[in-house]
Order: sequence, then C-alpha cells, then structure tokens
Amino acid sequence: MEKFEGLTAAAQSDADNAQFRFFAETEWTGGTTCTTSVSDIEKGGEMVSSPEFTMEGALFGHRDGPNALEQLLGSIGTCLTITYAAHGAEMGIELSEMRFEFEGGVDMRGLLGLGDDVRPGFESIECTANIESPASTEQLEELKQVARERSPLLDTLENEITVAIEHEQ
Repeated sequence: MEKFEGLTAAAQSDADNAQFRFFAETEWTGGTTCTTSVSDIEKGGEMVSSPEFTMEGALFGHRDGPNALEQLLGSIGTCLTITYAAHGAEMGIELSEMRFEFEGGVDMRGLLGLGDDVRPGFESIECTANIESPASTEQLEELKQVARERSPLLDTLENEITVAIEHEQ
C-alpha cells in the first residue's frame, strides 16, 4: 500500500510522475513457440532498472509453456487481484482471500483463416471472483465497480486501442 499511496501522491503533485512505459520483446524459437522477455520500465521519463523475466509460449504440440491466450487470462487475473487489493485497502475493505477464475472460448477457424465471419480472438471471457471478506455485499459490489473502472487491462481489452506494427529488417 505504501507504493500505491506514494504513486498516488506523486501523480497528484505532477501528472508526469504517472506516465509509465512498459516493454516486452518476443522472439520466435521455432514451430509455434516463442520466448518473451520483459525488464526495464520507464517511469516519469526515466528508465528504471528491473530484473529480466522470461516467459515461454506455445500454441500447438508440446506444452512447454502457456499459450498467448492463457497468458492473457493470467494477466487479467494479476491485474484484477492488484486492483482489488489496492483499492479495497484504500476503501477500507478487508479482504482475507481472493481468487479469480477465467475461461474463454476461441474458434480456431479465425486463426486458421477458415472463415471471414470468425474472429481469431476470444468471443467472451468469463470471470468468477471468489472473495472472502467481512465486507457487505454492497461494499464488494462497489469494489468490483471501482476495479472494473480502474483496471488497466480491462480498460485495454474493453476499449479500442491502436497497435502499430512496423517491420524492420
């Protein structure tokens, strides 16, 4: 909570303190597998050194790591957990346990190019939030609304954004 409160105070005093850039690099490792590395973060225009993390991804064949769709579900879970915890504490809501379960269906004909009317991504994502708390149902509903409004990943998924792809050779 200290870091959350510190960021809130810094952003209130100067909006530049709230400007972050995140970076990821994905490299093909053959077949339908890859590795993705993430490390440094830019915070308020300054690069902040961070340990490097590497995730493996695969779609077909061997299951050496989660596929990109599974990673997305896990990322939503991470984001919601942090958002619920931070804003719950800010709202004075005690949370003793949280677990988010996700599922989403994909029609692979979209990826395979087997139908113009079939999208390649999730049709929908269902989330079950398992929360243990002495808070009232109304308080937890309010927390859910705050989390929906402030989750960076939900915002990214539910609102149109531009992804620019440029080739470099």
